[in-house]
Amino acid sequence: MKYLEMKKKHEQELTDFDGMFFAFSNDQLKQGMEKIGLDESNTDKICSIGAGGYLLKEKKQAFKDMFASRSTEMEEALKTRDFLFEALSYELANHEYCYTYEYEQTFDALDLSLEKLKALPFGMEVLKEARLQALECC
Repeated sequence: MKYLEMKKKHEQELTDFDGMFFAFSNDQLKQGMEKIGLDESNTDKICSIGAGGYLLKEKKQAFKDMFASRSTEMEEALKTRDFLFEALSYELANHEYCYTYEYEQTFDALDLSLEKLKALPFGMEVLKEARLQALECC
């Protein structure tokens, strides 16, 4: 699987997750609760996941499991040269490396570090190639 395919798959999993909604006003909170089958007085049955997101408490473990699975899938895929190159190239461009020359936000987006890259036989070489490509695109 390619990086952007995985990224889209993960976004779709989140969109399709049952029992979750986002609300930024009392009206939206009421509508969201109705969407997941609750009355507006049942606030004890939901929890905040931050950034305006709410989740049925009974779905909390499934939500955590989904993120753990996604993290494991990404971590394994990043151990392959082609996937790593595509991911680094995309995220370096996305975080405007060619202007900032900083790759920390790219690493954060991929849950990477220099130590993790150095542990791969091709990690530092791929980082160099992706950085060069990012600079050529400016």
